[in-house]
Amino acid sequence: MHASGGDGLRVPQDVRSISYFPARGGWTLMWTRFDADAIERDMARIEWLGANTVRVIVPARAFGYPEPEAAMSARLETVVELASRHGLLVELTLFDWWHDYEDVVGSRRWAAALLSPYAGDTRVAFVELQNEIRPQDAGAAEWAAALIPYVREVVHKPVAISVPALDPASDLRLLRAALGSVQPDFYSVHFYWRPEIAAEYLEAARAAVAPLPLQVGETGYSTAIPYDVLPGVPASSSAREAEQAYYFRSLALVARRLGLPPIAPWILSDFEPDAIPPDDPALHGNPREYRFGLFHASGEAKPAAAELRTIFSGGQMDGFNAGFEDAVRAEYGRTVPALWRVRTASNATFARDSSVAHSGAASARIDGAATGTHPDAAFVIAPVDPAVSNGDRSTATVFARASSACGEVRIALRWFSAEGRAVGGAQSQPLPCATRGWRRLRASGIAPSGAAYVQVYLRAASTVGHAWFDDVSYSCARVRLAGRTPRSAVVTRTVRSTARRRLHGHDALG
Repeated sequence: MHASGGDGLRVPQDVRSISYFPARGGWTLMWTRFDADAIERDMARIEWLGANTVRVIVPARAFGYPEPEAAMSARLETVVELASRHGLLVELTLFDWWHDYEDVVGSRRWAAALLSPYAGDTRVAFVELQNEIRPQDAGAAEWAAALIPYVREVVHKPVAISVPALDPASDLRLLRAALGSVQPDFYSVHFYWRPEIAAEYLEAARAAVAPLPLQVGETGYSTAIPYDVLPGVPASSSAREAEQAYYFRSLALVARRLGLPPIAPWILSDFEPDAIPPDDPALHGNPREYRFGLFHASGEAKPAAAELRTIFSGGQMDGFNAGFEDAVRAEYGRTVPALWRVRTASNATFARDSSVAHSGAASARIDGAATGTHPDAAFVIAPVDPAVSNGDRSTATVFARASSACGEVRIALRWFSAEGRAVGGAQSQPLPCATRGWRRLRASGIAPSGAAYVQVYLRAASTVGHAWFDDVSYSCARVRLAGRTPRSAVVTRTVRSTARRRLHGHDALG
């Protein structure tokens, strides 16, 4: 399936792309520390993931400017050919780390020399003029307007351009307006924020460039332990890696619902300690930048690799470990449910209990000390597609049981604005204490004005002993309000866990 771009060229909508640098050679080091054998092994991994395109970033200064060095051009040809052997097209991203916008003549000369050998080459999918151009920078939009039609004419391929992830909708509007009648064939948006607000951001970005196509051209989640992206995720490798997979699942589901092409992850592999050059201090030595990979630097796959195979194959991706079958280690060594964040509280501890279950093999458990847990004690999760709008009805259920001194054991919903401010909530009736066996609890409510997403809470307040939870379900019924354009043609969506499964200058998630 294709869509027409800004100059009538056919822009592929089924681009399944992964950004690429070798584990030992990030950014310019990919080319100055060139290792064809390592690159071929990596192309095989990208093929295994189900991708059909690899994003290759070409820095002008490192290649030689304004005339690319013959040796560097030969290395680029090697990469294109190795990708082709594994059934992969190449997305060429030009002018990375570029700010010389006054040099239009030299830029054209360099682009023509680099791209002329690939004019009409079926191994090349498209060209991205520059990675994360800032339309506020002096001369940037004028430079892009001069280069876009020139590059398109040289290579006979669609031309894209991307903006940074900080405020993509605003930047896209600025860039599109500044480019005037000279438009790319499609725009690329980068997203590194909390997945709960993905729908809000991507819908705004899509509207900013409509009717031109939009691609989520770069997104990722660092598994670095010091990188505390989402409060409540245990500071352990297994927990962070499980959360990375869930991040991709959540974002991919939103992109699919919005009719966008598949998300394009950053990046194939983690980096070795010496793999990021010192040119940019925001990258070099920053722990988070070394752990965005789908694979460890050793080549071992993280859970996100299997998740991406499911995404790229068009498979089902609606689970959120609602039956607590999947486990990770907390930083203190205890086994806890994967994906569920912990809202810590005094006198409360949290665990996955493989000896008690409503169905399957395990449940989530909150333990209270003799004086009882604080009201904030809870397991928390954002459903895999948590987006809501004013008037949408969300419903969550859970099976619960507890010791006789159960306090208030409930399931609750809480709505938040895009900025993370709580705007409303709903909760179930409490579990009657001394109830034998499991009892089904249900919370349901209407998203209030200003709500952008919802979270589910399994709460145990003033509990002495144990409270168990199992088999969570969540659904959202969308409504049409006068004067509001619905987020999606889908009026109702349900997320339910039925199958038990085992599981470069980036802007940080908010």
